[in-house]
Amino acid sequence: MNSPTVWDRVVFLGTGLIGGSMAAAMRQAGLVHHLVGCGPQASRAKELGLIDEVIGDPALAVRAANLVVLAAPPSALPGLFRQIAPGIDPQAVLTDVASTKSAVISSARDHLGQQFNRFVPAHPIAGSERHGPDAADPELFTGARCVICPQSETDLWALQQIEAMWSAIGARPYRLSALEHDEVFGAVSHLPHLVAFALAASLSKRPDAESLLGWAGTTRIAASSAALWADILIDNSAAVLAATDQFVEACNALQTAVQVGDRTRLTDQIEEAASWRRRLRG
Repeated sequence: MNSPTVWDRVVFLGTGLIGGSMAAAMRQAGLVHHLVGCGPQASRAKELGLIDEVIGDPALAVRAANLVVLAAPPSALPGLFRQIAPGIDPQAVLTDVASTKSAVISSARDHLGQQFNRFVPAHPIAGSERHGPDAADPELFTGARCVICPQSETDLWALQQIEAMWSAIGARPYRLSALEHDEVFGAVSHLPHLVAFALAASLSKRPDAESLLGWAGTTRIAASSAALWADILIDNSAAVLAATDQFVEACNALQTAVQVGDRTRLTDQIEEAASWRRRLRG
């Protein structure tokens, strides 16, 4: 693994949980001299000491930046790529932290032009149901995987520097194609959030809903940012819908066994699921 660069000027376009945590982690690791934030939460991030300067215009913010981190919701990224493309230094490196990759990469390719080869798509597998800069934690990425989705055009030095940066703040970089990333996370992350939202919505309709709050640990992730997760689910809709179809099929099979009182079939279905999950521990 290459030694990470100490960046002179890093710009975060988005300073919520992930952007704020990344800024704090980079500062803690001594990887940056000056941190700039841009976005609706940047002023609060500066109050908290996560960044050093706030610049409201993304096009102005990225001028003279050595590293640009796009940490805004997926729906905001096409507009940001378009705004910043004219002002990016040709030697600057860009990366993102979005939970979807194919659509983000396509947008970056469309808008960044020759600068696209300096864009390193990334997704740190870390988070919390809390959100915003007040939830930022420099230790958030410690021990977490960070999926990197390099493209055929990706500059090798830029790729190595982003991987070295993630390693320096405690994460474990892991390369994956964008298509495989979206399929995998559609099933293991995006679908569970969809299920949690549906379960929370269902429980909230009960007359005793308020009394359930202390018991409903299975709905913890349903407290996540609604705007962010609407973006993610729509951005990765093909993979999410495919995973949802499989989930509904499994739910229907269990429901049928319960309806007819078929203990043997129900036990077999549960054991098949439990056996698969136990194998994962190995």
